[in-house]
Amino acid sequence: MEKLEYEIKAKWDGNVGTYIQVRHFSLRTDSNTDGGDEGPLPAEMLLSALSGCLMINWGRLIKKMHLRVDDLEIEVSGWRNLSEPQLQEINYMVRVKTSEPKEKIEKVRILAEKYGTVYNTIGKEKIKGSVNIVNI
Repeated sequence: MEKLEYEIKAKWDGNVGTYIQVRHFSLRTDSNTDGGDEGPLPAEMLLSALSGCLMINWGRLIKKMHLRVDDLEIEVSGWRNLSEPQLQEINYMVRVKTSEPKEKIEKVRILAEKYGTVYNTIGKEKIKGSVNIVNI
């Protein structure tokens, strides 16, 4: 079986934060409560990973389907109970500026979710997505 492998290296900052090396990219996580607020929280990085996963798939599908899209934005939010350390629900909204029919854009949403590595790792039962089409 063919597989894709991912690897990161993380180093403690001496407080509560982390320096992260991903290929040739450097990232930082930290806490805004008991850290120095020098990077996103890990939960924010998870939401960022989801938005990046969806955006890559949307971009690939738009190109593959030869769709005209003038602008594309994704907003992701999530929440958790203070007493339970896991996100209970994640919501995302895709804003698409296009003249394409709604059915084609909905097909992109379905396929972007179907082939999304991060989306499927988190689990579709926790994620609620929607699309706002801005007609041009």
